[in-house]
Amino acid sequence: MEETDISEESRDSRQSEDSTPTPMDTSKPTSLTPNTTATSNPGMLTVKIYNSSKIQLPIKINNNKKILHALAINSNNEQISQQLIKNLNSLESNELAPGEGSPALANEPVLGLIATNFLPSIITIPNAENLIKSLLYLTIEFDNNVIVIEPQKGTVCQSTWNQVVSFDVTKTNAAGNPNSNTGSNFLNLNLFIRLPNMLIPDSEKSSKKHLFTNNKASDTSNNIGDLLIGTIKMPLNLKFHTKPIRLMNHEYLKFTNYNLDLEDLISKEMGEIMLTIEFKPISKTHLSISDFDLLKVIGKGSFGKVMQVIKKDTKQIYALKTLRKQHIVSRMEVTHTLAERTVLARINNPFIVPLKFSFQSPEKLYLVLSFINGGELFWHLQRDGKFSMDRSRFYIAELLTALESLHELNVIYRDLKPENILLDYQGHIALCDFGLCKLNMSNEDKTNTFCGTPEYLAPELLLNQGYTRSVDWWTLGTLLYEMLTGLPPFYDDDVPTMYRKILQNPLKFPSFLDMTDAQDLLVKLLQKDPALRLSDASEIKNHSFFKDIDWSKLLNKSYLPPFNPNVENLMDTSNFDQDFTNEKPQDSVVDDFLTESVQKQFGGWTYNGDTAFN
Repeated sequence: MEETDISEESRDSRQSEDSTPTPMDTSKPTSLTPNTTATSNPGMLTVKIYNSSKIQLPIKINNNKKILHALAINSNNEQISQQLIKNLNSLESNELAPGEGSPALANEPVLGLIATNFLPSIITIPNAENLIKSLLYLTIEFDNNVIVIEPQKGTVCQSTWNQVVSFDVTKTNAAGNPNSNTGSNFLNLNLFIRLPNMLIPDSEKSSKKHLFTNNKASDTSNNIGDLLIGTIKMPLNLKFHTKPIRLMNHEYLKFTNYNLDLEDLISKEMGEIMLTIEFKPISKTHLSISDFDLLKVIGKGSFGKVMQVIKKDTKQIYALKTLRKQHIVSRMEVTHTLAERTVLARINNPFIVPLKFSFQSPEKLYLVLSFINGGELFWHLQRDGKFSMDRSRFYIAELLTALESLHELNVIYRDLKPENILLDYQGHIALCDFGLCKLNMSNEDKTNTFCGTPEYLAPELLLNQGYTRSVDWWTLGTLLYEMLTGLPPFYDDDVPTMYRKILQNPLKFPSFLDMTDAQDLLVKLLQKDPALRLSDASEIKNHSFFKDIDWSKLLNKSYLPPFNPNVENLMDTSNFDQDFTNEKPQDSVVDDFLTESVQKQFGGWTYNGDTAFN
């Protein structure tokens, strides 16, 4: 991701023309919508980040003078170093007490309210060839695409950022629902800090574990992860803008930590940051492969291949999936392929890999998707053997909302399995591969196509008597069972034997699941008779297994995932097979001739945003 600096001079000159910036209420959509009946327009969203101030931590830190002094003298800015040392001297001499009106004790933890005055936002690591390491970083997410930026200088309390990032805008409302609180209508900012482990009190590691990105670690772990300081969720209404518009001009937005308990702080506000936000509609009707730089091959199959690419104008990282038309036609997969593109263009759920663009050449089809690099859930499950109850609940809850969104569009998924579930770099679910989905399936409609993966097939599908969307809830139950125990409930190496077990064997549980909410939910999801199966999303969400889930909070990604994948940055491809990533990325030339009648089958493939269907 290329980041553009905003010079101090240009920032100050623009700000001087405006009134004094004030904190903005982000509870209402920012639209500045003109009086027009124009339809949605794809475009480019630009976010300019200037400075953050009044930042505080949601935890106390240890008053470890050695560590704090080392951080101070290694700030990447000499002026900031001197300021930090002065602040530390004030703390030691009781001029700046760790709590309001209380004396500063030598070993007393420093309250998060003032701890940020003693921490640099970015340091230069000694004896490491002047390697710059940022303690503070900001993730900016729009339509499931995430960018990570770091400050240029400052204390954690007050930092200078001066960065510009851009996002492609293709879906300007949430799956046709203007009242939805999910999807591309929201710009999400999360502020994190990488704290040295010795500065985190053991009591905070235990009681505030849920505020850290590696919150499944033990209470005394050296790898508890990064601390979430606060979040900004800003709704944006981009539906009716036909001309470039500045949606926000040098305004402060307040960070809130939604994971704090009421007793933790009188106020959950954790500081503020100044932003300018602009939207520019784009009228280009279609893209081509020349609009992208090819970075790495990340997957291959008989259909074609998937490459990590960067879009030249916005510098966004994407996954580009190429499919040879000849192979699709020869395998009679045209209907499934078009269905996948249609679903991806219509769906808008935070836990489904979104389609950004699609285009075609005479020989190939291209899908441009969000780049998800945390690895397949299958690989993580194989490595760990099984997941904890809390981790399983988190994944199943996110998948539940994904299936619910599909069913609301009358789409049946039919292929839920660990191999089709990715983790993003933060650890959230990202459901992919919609090749077996079927459209126009209302709640009572039946279909007969035999498809799916043997371990996860529902009994009624095996009986070839027709099946409904209820099969998706059977597979969700099968997946939950596998997460908790390590294997699907009726697994057998011999497929015919496994089919017989699915149809005939009673459901059995290991002793650790006896009398649990998980067992009760599994019994209801894995009913062999679909008429008796729990098959309503709202009823499943109301089950006691999910009693501690706030569904609005989940959809807003306000919960920190229980597991953080080992991903260095958004360019990281280490979770992909090296046999692929070592290959030179190229859009290989093919010499396939397709008749005009065959080409017509791919009409309607191109997608460049809500109004760009051809």
